[in-house]
Amino acid sequence: MKRPIIGRREWFSIPEYGVDWVRGKIDSGARTSSLHATEIEPFAKGGSEWVRFKTIDDLACEAPVIFVKRVKSSNGIPSKRYFVEIVAETLDDQEHVLLVSLTCRASMKCPLLLGRRALRQFFVDCTRSQLLGKI
Repeated sequence: MKRPIIGRREWFSIPEYGVDWVRGKIDSGARTSSLHATEIEPFAKGGSEWVRFKTIDDLACEAPVIFVKRVKSSNGIPSKRYFVEIVAETLDDQEHVLLVSLTCRASMKCPLLLGRRALRQFFVDCTRSQLLGKI
């Protein structure tokens, strides 16, 4: 797959969660990516750890937990985070598997943040935005 050039903000859809288009912010200072989530509840399903949560537009979702880790936010406060994999589509019709932590990003302009690990799939032009198109 060819690595697309993206700007500092791009649009992503997450069809498996019913999210049509959401604004994603590129953050090369962040190691991991995160997705807006509320009402995060772990539970067991088929002998594995899963997590229930609500995401953009209060959509109810479930996903298998990849791992749980303490993450320090930009304000320096550590918190327990559940990491899940999502398949995000871009406006150029490419799919990207992203490992994201679930956290409340209600006060942020962009519900999806892409950190360095996710950015390996892209080239980034930080001087521009929405290089893949506009909604």
